[in-house]
Amino acid sequence: MGEKKGGKLKKFFLFAFIAGLVSAVVSYVKRRRGGGDENEWQELPPPQS
Repeated sequence: MGEKKGGKLKKFFLFAFIAGLVSAVVSYVKRRRGGGDENEWQELPPPQS
C-alpha cells in the first residue's frame, strides 16, 4: 500500500459516489411520499423592486 495519492483520490471518489447515491435515494423517497416541501420555495411571489 505505497500509493498515497491514488488511495486518497480513490477514497474521495468513493465518498462522493456514496453521498450522491444517498442523496438520490432520499429525494426519490421524498417524491414517492408526496412531500411538497421541496417545491414550496417556487410558489413565492417575485420580489417587488
